Amino acid sequence: MLAHIIPKGRKKTLYAISSLIFITVFYFYRKSQIGYFDLEKVKKLQRIRLDSAPFCLTKSRLSFDRYLERNSRYDYLEADTYSSPKVDLAGKKILQEGGGIGNAAILRKKYFFAINLYNNEEVIPYMIQELMLLFKFFGVENIFLSLYENGSKDNTKKLLRDFSEYLKTFDIKHDFVLEDGSRPKEFHRIEYLAKVRNRALDPLEKEKKKGRVYDKIIFMNDIFFCRNDILELVYQSDFQGSDLTCPLDFFSEPDWENKLIFRDTWVARDIEGSRFRQLFRELSDHPETKLRNDQKLPFQVQCSWNGVAVLNPKPFYDKDPLRFRRSHVGTGECSASECSLLCNDLWNRGFRRFVAVPEIMVSYRHRDAVYVDINYDKILSTNRTLVEKIKYIDGPSKIFCVGLEGMNILEPDQPDLWVNYTTTGVKVT
Repeated sequence: MLAHIIPKGRKKTLYAISSLIFITVFYFYRKSQIGYFDLEKVKKLQRIRLDSAPFCLTKSRLSFDRYLERNSRYDYLEADTYSSPKVDLAGKKILQEGGGIGNAAILRKKYFFAINLYNNEEVIPYMIQELMLLFKFFGVENIFLSLYENGSKDNTKKLLRDFSEYLKTFDIKHDFVLEDGSRPKEFHRIEYLAKVRNRALDPLEKEKKKGRVYDKIIFMNDIFFCRNDILELVYQSDFQGSDLTCPLDFFSEPDWENKLIFRDTWVARDIEGSRFRQLFRELSDHPETKLRNDQKLPFQVQCSWNGVAVLNPKPFYDKDPLRFRRSHVGTGECSASECSLLCNDLWNRGFRRFVAVPEIMVSYRHRDAVYVDINYDKILSTNRTLVEKIKYIDGPSKIFCVGLEGMNILEPDQPDLWVNYTTTGVKVT
């Protein structure tokens, strides 16, 4: 209403002043960020050629990458790390459609990567290759890598020490904790895993005290992935305006008729609260989810993790910061996975837009990673009639839960239950 009563000449003056303020703030922002880094080391990463992991270079994968990069949809994410960034109108439009702020495309987002590793000498070399491609794409000044490892008996520690030295050559900010201790003789699996995951989140507070707050948390398991897998998850996080965005994880059974099997059935719940099935074409009976999954389009879920999650960082910066946990003992709460409980806690705090992206699939073994080409070929031949943008609906009243309460065990040991998961409501806005 005020815009209608301000004279046109004064409007132009106000717009000019606003633009000048923004440019000034942006200039000093850029100057402070660049001053935090060794500019020559940053430039060094931009000059060198980085190779992709071999399973990211197959004919099917390269065709899939061209499909993912259609219409230059990742351009707004790419940072020019030592000169003025592009004013990317396409990126601004994407963020506005996803509920974000257009200027965020100019300022570039910052990404906090968190990883836990244990006896992972097989996957680490491949992770390094694809992580470095991501870091180069996002820009060094926009990255922090936190990694917690403990108790590995193979070459994991040596590989990570070498990786740390390599990161230093490009001034990529990171915090690696490598400890000798392993699991105690008596332990509750979820309590232990929650503590391990939280250790990877510890640097969030240290970085905040330095004035560096991150726009997204990318929490990874020990997975095989390609650069564009993560870019697509970040893109969908922006486009869908989601609080948690993840792929589908799988393992392979070459002798089975269905060679690729969905893995994370203990955690993943559809928007009706039901457990995902193992066959990818039959993950859910929810009608909209089934339609979207058939067309390999992002769909809404009550919870998911599936190897990697792009998270809204706001609840992790609250006065009572969100962290992983085990179930509250003695309260009757179902003793679910630490990732399931994180989903429930996000719902309780009002962060309820959860999305699974079926186009993106990750695995935990190299022998599985080579089978994912089957999925790429299916995606490229899929006829899509539905829109990419999700229309969010409210969450389920209850969810399916299988608890783990025993000590020194790895698998759930409790009866199946349908349980309440939030005390603040299920409305998704």
